[in-house]
Amino acid sequence: MRISTQQQFLSSIDNMQRSQSNIADLQEQISTGKRLRNPSDDPVGAAQLVKLERELSQYNKYDDNINVTKRRLEQEDSILDSINIATDRMRELTISAGSDTINDADRATIAQELDQLVEYVAGLMNTQDAQGEYLFAGNKGGEAPYVKQGDGSYEYVGDDGQRLIQVGSDLFVPSNDSGEALFESIEGPLQIEMTGQAVFNAAQQSPPVEPFVRNSEFATVAAENSFKEATKGLGELTIRVTEPTPDNFEYSVFDSSGQPLKDSGGNNIENIPVGDLAVTPAQINIHGLSMELHEPADIASANEIKISVTPEKMNVLDAASALADVLEKPIENDQMRTERDEAVARALEQFKMSAENTTEFQTVVGSRLSTLENVTSSNQDFKLFTESAISTIEDADLSRVISEFTLEQTTLQAAQATFGRVSSLSLFNYLN
Repeated sequence: MRISTQQQFLSSIDNMQRSQSNIADLQEQISTGKRLRNPSDDPVGAAQLVKLERELSQYNKYDDNINVTKRRLEQEDSILDSINIATDRMRELTISAGSDTINDADRATIAQELDQLVEYVAGLMNTQDAQGEYLFAGNKGGEAPYVKQGDGSYEYVGDDGQRLIQVGSDLFVPSNDSGEALFESIEGPLQIEMTGQAVFNAAQQSPPVEPFVRNSEFATVAAENSFKEATKGLGELTIRVTEPTPDNFEYSVFDSSGQPLKDSGGNNIENIPVGDLAVTPAQINIHGLSMELHEPADIASANEIKISVTPEKMNVLDAASALADVLEKPIENDQMRTERDEAVARALEQFKMSAENTTEFQTVVGSRLSTLENVTSSNQDFKLFTESAISTIEDADLSRVISEFTLEQTTLQAAQATFGRVSSLSLFNYLN
């Protein structure tokens, strides 16, 4: 095969240029540490790299969410701890206020300190986080959750929302708790609501008449507590009046399952005679709930009334303020002394409920923080695995690249050296 001088030159130049190009590529890999710099270098690897980088970015976002959630939860835990300390002080003052060894001036001083504690705790409940959002407003972070009313009470104007923040691929952790769940947990005075056909019929008559159950009320705090204990878990009560014989009425009380309610002696409150209600209304008492029975408007279809007795929900601010209002008044007679004792007993129970609820939520917050610690550790493992996979695809093996660079450099030097010698060869050098 004959090789022309031009072909020889072109071939040598191509080989040297290819070698120079390889050297330049290897040199760039050494200087950048990256094997994959353009998608064209490895299309399959580039596609995998995009997916892995997206996963890594997601884990970085989880880390940001975890940090934000931890700050909010740690702030919440600190605030709840401060509120519990203030509540404990309220309980100490309440115990002192119930003593007969102090006078009216001492009780007034206690009332003033209670008012100051109310202002302090109200400020804690309206705490804002680092972003300026109110921590206990639920989803209404832009509004203060507790607003003082004209009568001195505090109304919760937030909602019951809870913000769930994603901290893992399938894990969401609440970053806050609403004031409704945290602080509106104290049982206030029992509220009585009557419903049923008897109420409806009475209202529809012209002129309207009252339902046959009237003046339902609790005389004392002790009566409320007695009723609460006796009917706990029994649900809505039904009072049914019957007339087995003319002008002789009877009444029965049933729980939500239809079973007769039992009196303090363990006997069923069922078919209890009350005489002629048309002539003389009957005064009855059901475990502290006093009421007056009248003749039903229609003994056949309007002889039942359902009574729901539920505690009014209130917060520790209103509970402390209510006690302070009572303590500010001088004790002038036995009735006022009784009112004070009942207010003290009620407040002690309410402060206890408040402390128990906030302590329970502190436990919940602690478990969330523990979960975040575990998730952080898991996410770090996933990030390390992902970064390792990215490095495998993208990074250059420097020891191998340097070896290839040295070999390619040697090859180029040899090619250049031999090219000079080959190019100088000519047949005419040997002709005379």
